[in-house]
Amino acid sequence: MNEEGEEKMVLTHAPVPGYKKVFTIVLTIAAIYLALILLNTF
Repeated sequence: MNEEGEEKMVLTHAPVPGYKKVFTIVLTIAAIYLALILLNTF
């Protein structure tokens, strides 16, 4: 597929600041929510 002399194109992007923090908060809230549902089933 890749002919000789042809370079691979690399798609790069700058990381979005604060994304990891928001992801961690949302994941924590989701885990707490699921835990509360699980505990309320008993």
